[in-house]
Amino acid sequence: MNKKKLITDIIDLKRLLAGRVLLAAHHYQSPEIVQLADVVGDSYRLAVVASESPAEFIIICGVRFMAESAAILSRKGQHVFLPNFSAGCPMADMTTPDHAEHALTRIAESIGEEAVPITYMNCWADLKALAGAHGGSVCTSGNATKIVAQYLNAGRRVLFMPDKNLGINTALALGLSEKDICHVSAGGDVFSRDPTEATIFLWDGYCPVHQVFTLDQVASARNAHPGSQVIVHPECTKTVVQAADIAASTDQMVSKIEGAGPQSVTVIGTEHRFIERMICEYPDREIYPLEKTFCHDMDMITLDNLYKVLRALTVGSADAYAVQVSEQDREYAKRALTSMVEITERS
Repeated sequence: MNKKKLITDIIDLKRLLAGRVLLAAHHYQSPEIVQLADVVGDSYRLAVVASESPAEFIIICGVRFMAESAAILSRKGQHVFLPNFSAGCPMADMTTPDHAEHALTRIAESIGEEAVPITYMNCWADLKALAGAHGGSVCTSGNATKIVAQYLNAGRRVLFMPDKNLGINTALALGLSEKDICHVSAGGDVFSRDPTEATIFLWDGYCPVHQVFTLDQVASARNAHPGSQVIVHPECTKTVVQAADIAASTDQMVSKIEGAGPQSVTVIGTEHRFIERMICEYPDREIYPLEKTFCHDMDMITLDNLYKVLRALTVGSADAYAVQVSEQDREYAKRALTSMVEITERS
């Protein structure tokens, strides 16, 4: 089926399901899927969209951890679907609950108290459940400083997983120094420094998309576009974030581009599909990529598999696309996600 026909059929199927289905897409999705979506946002927005929507069916056009989070926060009678379960996340695979539990035990043995786990949204439901079971929280790139500060201000030490780059950028933004930071190996059993001196422990994970940006690319962008504002995602390395003007989540990037005004010049360091969309949506601004880099897991959500989900919903046979989270993981992960929402929404 050609693209034009697929788009027309998807629109028709959405019309048949009017009032019952909500299509939510992440910023990194293809332009065609973004245009078909009812809601477009970052991982925080997609996590809470189900609980805010009256729709019976929520289709998440993003990667699996986003769909899991929406399912965990969904209300009774709501059902969350993912068009392709192969849409994973390399960063989420860099941490397991067993390794995280081991790290918590090692930290407690070393410092005489338990660190509170804060898990980045980019992890699987079972790791979010571990955070909830230990009184911790989830965070996103847009609210990480607020979430981490909540626990540090309460006198708690933090184990931040799985993104070391977001972790260190958050710690430095909160005024911590390098001596306050201890890196933990991916197995959870090797510390980079004396753990008794640390305030925050950072897991050895990263985003392959944002890890590729370099200090040289920032310098080259400034030379090529004098007077430009350089905005990068906080999943970038510390050196790139420090060289940029602003570190921002994708939703925050949209706000910055909107606020910059006509004739502004912006260089962005994040996934390239988002940048392409910003270029199209703001033709009166100059917008350039720091480097072209793509999330291939986002590519796994296509018009074809979106059509198949909608078609299956119209005939009542969409179980193969339904997102399932065990009751135990749901209970504890919901605690961590709810904690995030409550802390984030406080004035």
